[in-house]
Amino acid sequence: MPDASTSGVVELSARVLELEQRLSQLADAEEQLSGAKAQAQALLDNIPHMAWMKNTRGAFLAVNEGFARACGQERVDILGKTDRDIWPLEHAERYMADDLRVIASGEKFFVEEPIKEGSDIKWFETFKTPIRNSKGLIIGTVGLARDITDRKRAEEQRRQLERRMQETQKLESLGVLAGGIAHDFNNLLVGVLANADLVLESVERGEDPKVIVGRVTDIKNAALHAAGLTTQMLAYSGRGHFDVRPISINEMIHGMGHLLGASISKKAHVHYELWPGLPAVQADVAQMRQVIMNLITNASDALEDHTGTILIRTGTATIRDSVYDLYGPTPLAAGNYVFLEVSDDGCGMTDDTRARLFEPFFTTKFTGRGLGLSTVQGIVRGHGGGIALRTTPGEGTTIKVLLPSADLPAPALESDFTRPRPNAEWTGSGLVLLVDDDERVRVVTELLLRSIGFDVLAVATGHQALREFDRRADDLRLVMLDLTMPDLGGDQVLSELRKRRADVPVLLCSGYSEEDASQWISRQGTSFLQKPYPFDLLKTRLRDLLG
Repeated sequence: MPDASTSGVVELSARVLELEQRLSQLADAEEQLSGAKAQAQALLDNIPHMAWMKNTRGAFLAVNEGFARACGQERVDILGKTDRDIWPLEHAERYMADDLRVIASGEKFFVEEPIKEGSDIKWFETFKTPIRNSKGLIIGTVGLARDITDRKRAEEQRRQLERRMQETQKLESLGVLAGGIAHDFNNLLVGVLANADLVLESVERGEDPKVIVGRVTDIKNAALHAAGLTTQMLAYSGRGHFDVRPISINEMIHGMGHLLGASISKKAHVHYELWPGLPAVQADVAQMRQVIMNLITNASDALEDHTGTILIRTGTATIRDSVYDLYGPTPLAAGNYVFLEVSDDGCGMTDDTRARLFEPFFTTKFTGRGLGLSTVQGIVRGHGGGIALRTTPGEGTTIKVLLPSADLPAPALESDFTRPRPNAEWTGSGLVLLVDDDERVRVVTELLLRSIGFDVLAVATGHQALREFDRRADDLRLVMLDLTMPDLGGDQVLSELRKRRADVPVLLCSGYSEEDASQWISRQGTSFLQKPYPFDLLKTRLRDLLG
């Protein structure tokens, strides 16, 4: 029978063996942990961007070399620290708030953000993901930050290049239009000059006044036609103003008739098939004019020197899945669309030309003309639409623009020359201060104002206007003010007039469009009149201002 000392040795030996087993298990676990850490570190080091792991308190557990380089510290010196120990405070607080958001929500986090480094701005794309243990509890976060500064700068350069390209191509297009407009204007001036000479001869010979009235009416109609052309040119140029509103494609095509006729081949026969009751589209007016003009001038060019036909169609379409021959990788969303289709029976396109048709700066012409279909495509996509193309060499081309329907009737385009006119018997009274630097405009406008019944004080400059206003402020009933003058602009004069007498009615006049004066005409007691204007429209504005 073993004694007590033997039993004690056996028991101690058993405990030693048990302890050795546990130590061996701990060594294995430590080795496994060390291996896992090495694998995680190797994984981080092989990521070509900034990468890191943190615990739930925000202390760094591991970082890669990319992160260390960005911090300007050794990797071992970063471990155990938090963002506050590494980054400027404003950045550190944002990063730690992002970590708390990931831990609280348990969801992945992504953000693109600019980071200021001295005088330089860098852009980073950051991903953060929660780390969970075997029980699903969040025990930390892992993050990845990629420097996308070069990409952002390249995108901005591309946008600037596109803007410059649009402006260059618009100028080229305007140059082509100017030639056509000059042709139309010269024809109008022939009629004006001939009728003016005939009127003078008729007066000298004492002919029937009805004959004279007819010739003067022809002169007036020619002037109105010319005014319409200049208005369309201003609208086509856009003046840098974006005017997104419900518009009628049919009305725009009708309104551009003279402009189109002046810009396309005289051998082109244009036919219209415009769908009645076409819904409106939400679009920028100037950009849609550019699209229409470009498509039709391209169709005219495709006819080359031959007689041919251009067909302009509008209508509606319901898109459910896909569109045959839609150009571009982005499909159209399902819904109702309005389409504009321009077809020609010209030369058509080869497969190579078709493949490059929407590339920036691509042209088959000797010199550039129009906006280019790449810009047209950009405008159409910007309005949520698409372009479909069908073409056959030697047979012609059809380009179809689809734009989302506004699902409401398109409003009619109202012109100053078609608005209701006031009673011809309306007259005015009192003193008007007339300010315009062009002597011919001053003389004829003074005659018109006096014929209505006003007294007129006419001056040529902004400084003269302010001096006369100070002298006769109490007597003045209205100021008629040109916006564009060499010494003081009309906006400056208006501002000074309002300081002196806030209630004086002011009629602003300009050869540019109403949008150029929109910030001033919104005030009570201020209205706008675009030059040139018919006499009865002048009466309308004066009557509305004076009540």
